[in-house]
Amino acid sequence: MSAGNYVEKKRTWQDNWRDVERYVIWQDEKLKELMMIPKGTPILTFFKKYFMNNANGDEILSDEKVRIAYYDAYGPDTGNPGIRMCYKEFDIYVQDDYLHNATMDHMQNRCDLIAERLRYLLLRSYTTHGLRFSYRDEYGMWTKTIGYHRLHVVFGYKRTV
Repeated sequence: MSAGNYVEKKRTWQDNWRDVERYVIWQDEKLKELMMIPKGTPILTFFKKYFMNNANGDEILSDEKVRIAYYDAYGPDTGNPGIRMCYKEFDIYVQDDYLHNATMDHMQNRCDLIAERLRYLLLRSYTTHGLRFSYRDEYGMWTKTIGYHRLHVVFGYKRTV
């Protein structure tokens, strides 16, 4: 971009995502129940300990039954100047002892239920606080933390410069 073509932003993509965290993720009781968040957990503790922005999910899990680590990744150029394909990637970690006890059907996997809840929360509306997500993929991954199961879920969105 040449000088003089950039407009000061009053609202950023990070502002929109913080609103998704604050008004969609944090306020969803079903997600918090699936994540087994202790009652009375403050919002900042929730986002520091259980639903954290961390591209490197290798931080040792100690007493969390469930933890979600997420990060943003950049995808290919869209061919439109100033528009970039991005990905919001989530790693869902569940202690093996709690993997199959989320419902009465013990064949159900808590990771899958949490992934389904995230899909519902991010895709139920055309836009969610100014962001329009699309579902991309999900797959199991290995983890360095013994005793935990990990599921990786990817959503796409377009971002302007």
